[in-house]
Amino acid sequence: MRDDGVRLEQRVRANVLYDLYGPLLTERQRNVYEMRCFSDLSLAEIAETLGVTRQAVHIAVSKTVERLEALERDLGFAGRLEHLESRIKELEAR
Repeated sequence: MRDDGVRLEQRVRANVLYDLYGPLLTERQRNVYEMRCFSDLSLAEIAETLGVTRQAVHIAVSKTVERLEALERDLGFAGRLEHLESRIKELEAR
C-alpha cells in the first residue's frame, strides 16, 4: 500500500509538471505521456498505436518524466507555485 501512495504522489507531481512544462516537450513526448497518464492506456496499447515496442514506450515515458523534472530543476515554477499556495493558506488562516 505504501508503494501505491508513493506512486500516486509521483504521478501527481509529474502531472503538475506536465501542466507547467508540457508546451516545452516535443509533440511525440506529449502524445506518449498523454496516452499513458491521461488516457491510462497500457504500454502494449500505446506500442500498437505507434507501431513501436512496449520497451520503446516505457523509455519514452521515462525520458519525458526525466525531462519534466529537469525543466523543474532549471526553472523552478512548481516549487514557486507550491510556495505561493502555502503562503496564501497562511494568510487566509490569519
